[in-house]
Amino acid sequence: MKTTVQTLKSRIDSLETELITMRRMLGATMEKKDSKAWDRLHKIGKQISLEWKSDKTSWQLISEARR
Repeated sequence: MKTTVQTLKSRIDSLETELITMRRMLGATMEKKDSKAWDRLHKIGKQISLEWKSDKTSWQLISEARR
């Protein structure tokens, strides 16, 4: 489970970097991150993961969502 979470975090980091690059290419200014909002989002994510009831792994759910 830890490797799945680490893989997802790595993918999110990559996507954030890609998004920043795309915004710069299109002339957008940098956004400031609101640390309070990110902390709240992190807490909500942890709560969801603790209460989540599914026989499927996260990669199976993501795969189905992409179809």
